[in-house]
Amino acid sequence: MRISRAAKRYSKASLEFAIEKNVSNDVKNDFENILDVISNSLQLNEFLSSPVISSNLKSTILFKVFPDLSEKTKSIISLLSKNRRLSILDQVAKDFIFRLKKSKGKITATVTSAVPLNENLKTFVSSKAKQMTKLEVEIDNKIDSSIVGGFIINIEDKELNASISNQIESLKRRFISNRNIS
Repeated sequence: MRISRAAKRYSKASLEFAIEKNVSNDVKNDFENILDVISNSLQLNEFLSSPVISSNLKSTILFKVFPDLSEKTKSIISLLSKNRRLSILDQVAKDFIFRLKKSKGKITATVTSAVPLNENLKTFVSSKAKQMTKLEVEIDNKIDSSIVGGFIINIEDKELNASISNQIESLKRRFISNRNIS
């Protein structure tokens, strides 16, 4: 997911606010819950993105869907509502979590593999990920059988593609370029 500049500004301000009030973990937990629900609900996603529905109605529904939100999270959502920016709530939440982890010296590496990683592969992939950043790395394993084998590591804007499908594609391009030279 690409994070807009507006979402980055809101998440940065929200993180500063949460740290100042000493509630950053509460807000993070709320945002993880919100992200989980939004990513699994096409209807909620469309509802929040709709330009026809008023921001007040959106925030009212959000507070009913998530009745246990902390007061600080509610105030962040209210600010987004007031500025008619609830359509970027998922981006704000994702960037908030990313910034909070980074402020604690941690980062999540998304590792895409054809099959779930076993402990040996997790150790190997983790060592490769640590070469890409100075932060402590947490692994989030995504399964995608289309990569055939190997893995793809994504950390922030860096990618290490060691997938079989990428190697096959690379060979295909080299064969085509060599054939065009002859």
